[in-house]
Amino acid sequence: MFHDPTIVGSWPALAARLDGDAVLTRWATSQPALAGLTTVADLVAACSDTSEYERSNAVLLALVQLAAIDGGSDDDALALLLHLLSGLVWTLVRQLRDLSPDIVAVVVGELVCQIRRYPWQRRPRAVAANLRADTRRAVLAELRPRDRRHPERGEFLTADGDVTRLIPIDPLGGTEDLDVVDLLQWAVRSGVDAAGLELLIATERGRDLSPQGGDSEVAAKYGISTRTLYRRRSRTLSALRAVANDYLAAVA
Repeated sequence: MFHDPTIVGSWPALAARLDGDAVLTRWATSQPALAGLTTVADLVAACSDTSEYERSNAVLLALVQLAAIDGGSDDDALALLLHLLSGLVWTLVRQLRDLSPDIVAVVVGELVCQIRRYPWQRRPRAVAANLRADTRRAVLAELRPRDRRHPERGEFLTADGDVTRLIPIDPLGGTEDLDVVDLLQWAVRSGVDAAGLELLIATERGRDLSPQGGDSEVAAKYGISTRTLYRRRSRTLSALRAVANDYLAAVA
């Protein structure tokens, strides 16, 4: 995947230049997470080791800090990140390809923006998952702007489009770390009851449309009492909390 030149140029040429100029050794002086990684191959191995999630996330965070505007604006670090995250790019391109004939350029451009302004001090965990979620939301906002008079237009799970408030969990430092759409799909595949998720979403939407009576209206629609609704909602949220960490580790 790194050898695909369509995202940000030649991977072999970039790797050879960084190794030849001992760039990683220089970066390590300000980024302890890169200590011991003297070649690009070392760095790729560290990022690819799924058994060492904390290590791989720390390496990505170090590169993001170097590339971010408030951390150094290093163009080499940015180019390296775009190659390392090329799988993320192609995943989003497949998901959003119907939105634009230039979707690759749109996704890559937005990912660059998200890296440059990434809040690395506030969101040090699940860096890859955060970048994926932020990039996806930004591309959708650009290519499928929401019409407030027609909330069904666009990919939103709630009436106001704020999917992050669906799940009041804080597994790794904040709900903003989660791509909730993907998390819900992951949850179903992991065995979380799909009917419970449907009820959870309906409840959140009902609360937005009718803050005072949304819960009772949803309960009546589903033919259950509000007490049963709250019990099922609580059970579903507990199940989501249980799979959240596994989800973030898998997509990082």
